[in-house]
Amino acid sequence: MADEFDVAVVGAGPAGSATAWRLARSGCRVVLLERSRFDTPRVGESLAPSTNALLTELGVWPRFTSLRPLPSYGTRSVWGGTEPQSRSHLVSPYGCGWHVDRVAFDRMLAEAAADAGAKLRCATTCVRVDRDGCWLLSVTEDGRPVSEPVRARVLVDATGRAARIGRQLGGRPAVFDRLVGVEALLDRADVGEDGFVLVEATPDGWWYSAPATAGRMIGMLMTDTDVCRGLRVSSPGRWHERLAGARLTAARVAGSVVWGPRVFPAASQRLRRAAYDALWLAVGDAALAVDPISGSGVVRALRTARAAATTVLAMLTGDQCQPIAAYEAERDRECTQYLRERALYYGTERRWGSAPFWRRRICS
Repeated sequence: MADEFDVAVVGAGPAGSATAWRLARSGCRVVLLERSRFDTPRVGESLAPSTNALLTELGVWPRFTSLRPLPSYGTRSVWGGTEPQSRSHLVSPYGCGWHVDRVAFDRMLAEAAADAGAKLRCATTCVRVDRDGCWLLSVTEDGRPVSEPVRARVLVDATGRAARIGRQLGGRPAVFDRLVGVEALLDRADVGEDGFVLVEATPDGWWYSAPATAGRMIGMLMTDTDVCRGLRVSSPGRWHERLAGARLTAARVAGSVVWGPRVFPAASQRLRRAAYDALWLAVGDAALAVDPISGSGVVRALRTARAAATTVLAMLTGDQCQPIAAYEAERDRECTQYLRERALYYGTERRWGSAPFWRRRICS
């Protein structure tokens, strides 16, 4: 007999796990499918102060503090000029932000969803979605096909920027840029004095650096796919060569490489669906993926999880099109506001208007 659930959530990042947690707490039968075992690097180490209230709302604050995150006291940026500018978290009503081990953070949220009643299945990949009165998910576990499909009334795509499920179901992403991150993790003896995020613009794009746990430092160049390929910046030698052009970042990102550089997709996009008559939703980056310069990725994920859970509960009661339409309209409004904010922020950097990376953003 196939596993039968009210809701199947595919992807156990923050958006998927938080959605599963909320639905399980509401009495739904939920399965949470995660293709990894939380054993590979994930990006998004810095959490904004507003994350604190959302983690408290989910009831996971004690679990979070047990991860021993490092406080983040603000952001320093070299953007639009040569002098660093600072923005302190001390003025935030939420307190400080945090630097976390993102793998441990995501695993913590997934385990919280499981403790709330969701069935967590790791190393499980959804390879095909069919419809026969309900959703039929063909899956593999550790790469081996499972004979019986997972059955669910409602399907939630939380597969990140790939939006693998939504695309299978006819969703089409509106892609707004070609952004990628080229990230490396480096050993540092002491990061205690570096409790801030540093953003530094260069002709190639912009550099991000922040403390990681265990006395390490993350360094990442955000640039466009073609720029990355043309500069061959995914190779260690060329990555360090470009890093030397970011004076402040190079000074703090000093140490032996633990892993990397690795290229991660970071394009801004909005998944659009043609109709609202099928019981599925995209949540988090699968619905709306934003430029990391906004610093709002995890916050958006947790907030859209709240909206998605409310919408799914309405769908399960028999009301279908209207809740989905309202949910999608709110994501469209978020997308419009985000694009305005992104244009304003990039518009303040005019030093390299002829460089491909900046010309695209200044003119967009």
